[in-house]
Amino acid sequence: MRLIYILIGLSGVLFTVNAQDNFQEVLNRIESNNTTLKALLEKTKADKIGNKTALNLANPEVEVGYLWGSPSGEGNRKDLNITQSFDFPTAYGYRSQVVSGQNVQADLVYQQQAKEILQQARVFCVELVYQTKRYAELNERVKLAKELSEAYQTRFDKGDINIIEYNKTKLNLLNSEKAMQIAEVEIATLRAELQRLNGGEPMLDLLSNYSSYSLPLSFDQWFNETKMNNPALESAMKEVELSRKQEKLTKALNLPKITAGYMSERLLGTTHQGFTLGVSIPLWEGRNTVKHQKAQTVALEMQQKDSELQFYNTLKNQYHRAGTLFGLLRDYEEILSTSNNRTLLKKAFEKGQLSLINYLLELSVYYETIDQYMEKEKEYQLALSELQQWDR
Repeated sequence: MRLIYILIGLSGVLFTVNAQDNFQEVLNRIESNNTTLKALLEKTKADKIGNKTALNLANPEVEVGYLWGSPSGEGNRKDLNITQSFDFPTAYGYRSQVVSGQNVQADLVYQQQAKEILQQARVFCVELVYQTKRYAELNERVKLAKELSEAYQTRFDKGDINIIEYNKTKLNLLNSEKAMQIAEVEIATLRAELQRLNGGEPMLDLLSNYSSYSLPLSFDQWFNETKMNNPALESAMKEVELSRKQEKLTKALNLPKITAGYMSERLLGTTHQGFTLGVSIPLWEGRNTVKHQKAQTVALEMQQKDSELQFYNTLKNQYHRAGTLFGLLRDYEEILSTSNNRTLLKKAFEKGQLSLINYLLELSVYYETIDQYMEKEKEYQLALSELQQWDR
């Protein structure tokens, strides 16, 4: 009977290695076609180019002087001064390390935003499968309601029943049809959302099955293996490393700066020319900059630990929620797999063992049980999706 499709998604063992992802093809398309991701990728490229500008030397300075002599016999003086300033040599190595770290951070920001978009798509996929299954169930209910309504139409025309009983079958059919129409609207909306995420390209395949992903055996072991797949956590860790490199760069920038150049002076047919060398004295400008950067590092370390703790607790809650929901689904599955009240109720009603009102009432109880099952199945899959997104 129709129970087969209701039970899809729970055929695997709960605590097994993760199986295939039925949504992966959809997610791959979205990753390739999503216009937001394309724009973010271009921004990432621009940010990385911008980071590299910090590696450039300061611009050279050229100074020209023309001084009139007085009295006129003294002649005019012409000066030329070209200088180039340099940071302390170790600063360039540290600056290169900082720029490399900033480029890694730019990539991680893109990856995190891509994760968020793909997880949004995965949630839409779960909702679409739920609405597709629900539509199939409601379609069966409409067929049964039509059979009942048509039979009572015939009996009403013959005068075997009154208008009240006939109207009950019409209302039952109306409610079933409207519920199916709502499911149709939801399916169309979800497909439109997936098309939007797919860069406007239509999704031709209608998803009908959930992913066969199942819970890992050990949460802590799984978490330790997959936490590095979270770009936000990796970014927080890299941010601490980057801040430590920034400390070294800040110290190097507080060391004396060197200015080298060429200078010439011409006066009354004589020329004086040569090289110049200057050194800055770091007295006031860099005060507290190193101390400030060290404080930044400490703050980032605390934020990194907090991010990992919050991530761990969030996923552990989803893990326990999924396990609890799985237990509830097994209870539903046990009952629904051993009885088909829809068939039994129909037989009892046709034999006159149930009145119309009792038949519809009992049928509604059975339908509500199926609806609860399907709703919990969707919640279970949503909880799984929160875990599944970190496996790649």
